[in-house]
Amino acid sequence: MNILLGCVLMSLSIIVNAGVGDDVTLDVDASQSSFVVQLAANPTTGFQWKVVKFDKKLFSLLSSHYKKPQTNLIGAGGEMFFTFTLNKGKSYPAKTNIVFKYARSWEADNSTVKNVTVNFVKTPKS
Repeated sequence: MNILLGCVLMSLSIIVNAGVGDDVTLDVDASQSSFVVQLAANPTTGFQWKVVKFDKKLFSLLSSHYKKPQTNLIGAGGEMFFTFTLNKGKSYPAKTNIVFKYARSWEADNSTVKNVTVNFVKTPKS
């Protein structure tokens, strides 16, 4: 039973980490007031997501929170949600980037960077 549990936990950690390094593209309706970036996270490992860089003239970071997984497995990863609000009265470019870093605070050299490309789209008025 312990071997089976160990195999399950190992496969979960591989799945959780598989998407960490992938870059993401997000389409955001420029007429909306906010948008959310959702990233796989597992704070039980000591790793945390941090917003490193974004254009503060276009939007602001409103909040961030972690949602734990629906499973009770020890060490299972969940998701981190970052909510950004669009600054009103701005002319939005076709796209911009947000840079996130996934790292442990005590290991400066052991981090993963994720680039999120935000494409601003305009929804036609009906």
